[in-house]
Amino acid sequence: MRLHTHTYQTTVTWTGNLGTGTSGYRDYRRDHDITTDGRPTIPGSSDPTFRGDPTRWNPEQLLLAALAQCHLLAYLH
Repeated sequence: MRLHTHTYQTTVTWTGNLGTGTSGYRDYRRDHDITTDGRPTIPGSSDPTFRGDPTRWNPEQLLLAALAQCHLLAYLH
């Protein structure tokens, strides 16, 4: 059996600075962009409960999507 090393890299860039950084809990947006070479940007934020943008993906949704993808691909295999 031959083992293969898989390496992945992403960048998360905060885009929610409203001019005062994180000076107060209500003074910034939770918006960020998730990028990697050769792929579309994924717009991210926190869950709306935590002052996030409901039109963007939140970490909980992304985690659930990753799990669902792994299960789908395992079943297909």
